Amino acid sequence: MKILNRHYILTILCLFVISSEKAISQDKVTIDSLLTVINHATSDSTKIKSLLDLSAIYFAFDYSKALEYAGEAKKAAAEARLKKWESKADNAFGNVYISTGDYKLASRYYFGALHYYESINDSLNIIRLQTNLGALYDRLEDYDKALSYYFRVLELFNLIKNPNKKEYPLTSLYNNIANIYQTKGDTTSALQYYRKSLQKARETNNKPAQGIVLNNLGKLYLTDLNRPKTALPYLIEGLQVRESNGDKAEIARSMIILCDYYLRQGNASEAGKYARKIIALASEVGSIDLKSKAYQQLSAVEEMQGNTKDALENYKLFKAYSDSIQKQYARSEIERLQMQYDFEKAEKIREADTRQARIRYLVIIIALAIGLLVTLLITRIISIRAKENDLKQKALAGDIEIKNKELTTNVMYLVKKNELINSIAERLLKVNHQLPVESQAAIHDIIIELEKEGDSDSWKEFELRFNQVHLEFYNKLRQKHTGLTPSDEKLCAFLRLNMNTKEIAAITKQQIKTIEVARARLRKKLNLTNSSANLVTYLMNL
Repeated sequence: MKILNRHYILTILCLFVISSEKAISQDKVTIDSLLTVINHATSDSTKIKSLLDLSAIYFAFDYSKALEYAGEAKKAAAEARLKKWESKADNAFGNVYISTGDYKLASRYYFGALHYYESINDSLNIIRLQTNLGALYDRLEDYDKALSYYFRVLELFNLIKNPNKKEYPLTSLYNNIANIYQTKGDTTSALQYYRKSLQKARETNNKPAQGIVLNNLGKLYLTDLNRPKTALPYLIEGLQVRESNGDKAEIARSMIILCDYYLRQGNASEAGKYARKIIALASEVGSIDLKSKAYQQLSAVEEMQGNTKDALENYKLFKAYSDSIQKQYARSEIERLQMQYDFEKAEKIREADTRQARIRYLVIIIALAIGLLVTLLITRIISIRAKENDLKQKALAGDIEIKNKELTTNVMYLVKKNELINSIAERLLKVNHQLPVESQAAIHDIIIELEKEGDSDSWKEFELRFNQVHLEFYNKLRQKHTGLTPSDEKLCAFLRLNMNTKEIAAITKQQIKTIEVARARLRKKLNLTNSSANLVTYLMNL
């Protein structure tokens, strides 16, 4: 199993921001000290330098924090119009983004910084940015272009007379050249440049660089030269160096090659331990690239152990993280920026940036205006509809009120009608015995017909008009209370209209006592016996 795991010494390339020893420090005392300096800084440059120092420290173990402090530094530099410090912040951004796999953003910041250094003819920082761009093209697998950048840097390094040129990390340049030769299959040249890199790293006691080169040498012996016994000491020493420095991302990179080593030896258990540690470390530092490699290795471990389901799940995660679309898009963006850098002068770029900013502001203003207009239109439509609904509700309420009044009037008419019929019947009964015997039978028939007329017509007319106003009342009543009789439903309808016992008795031609008993039974059927709820109120709320 051959895993492409290219290692670059990019942390060293921000030496003009902070020394490599500080860049990997996790000492809380140092961080607190820098925060104190920032809070009490009397000059912009002191504050910005401290912010970049913090960014470089967090770069070793927390990419999000590194970006946060680099962003604060860039903002402060822009406000103070300190272009030199703004370019240093751009380089810090590029270092973080290339480490997290966002090559598009990395290229944008690198080209921005390089343009500034060329405008002031800062040869030392020019070759540093050229080196970083070479590493970027290397990761995009454009190896010929990467080598052209690297060898151009070597030429510039030999030509410049800057007394500070010794600060330039040749160890990183040699390491990255070796990386490319290894990828191209030229193991002899790769070994030559790796050894040069390791020699320089040991001469300068550069521990982070030593860890990277030792890891790369171990990988070369393991994967390209198939000499695992020779590879293991390099890999172990590289991991130990990185663990002593506390750089979580670099520790994870060493573990990737060790995991590969144990997979090749058929030791799935040991390989799995390293793969899981890598995932944990990658999550801590926020590296998609490391997660991708770790899940690929863990998939191989599970497959070796016969866990096909887990192997498939881990392989899916590997594919998700290693999507090639981002690389393809980044490559086209870098080519565009390269052409812009080659053919446009500094003033033209600034003018273009200004125009773009104005266009962005104009687009934002137009978008806000359109958004405001749409919001006003929507608000107006909602207001109109609300008024229409309100009018409809008022009209409906008025219609219901009118119908309720009509129904009440009709009920009172029925009550008066039945009272009149009852009165006439009672008067006829009183005079009936005074009439001749042959007339008493006719009077008796008239009384019976009057009572029948009151019973049938009164209820039919009442029920017809009640349903016109309260259409859903019976449906709700029957749905909620299934055991009611027709007489119970009639009584519920009368009570729904807030009719009293006397009025109900007049319509139904029943005794008042009978209605009171019926009301008590109805309360029980409606489960209101042990409740303080009013029977009429309950029915009116249905």
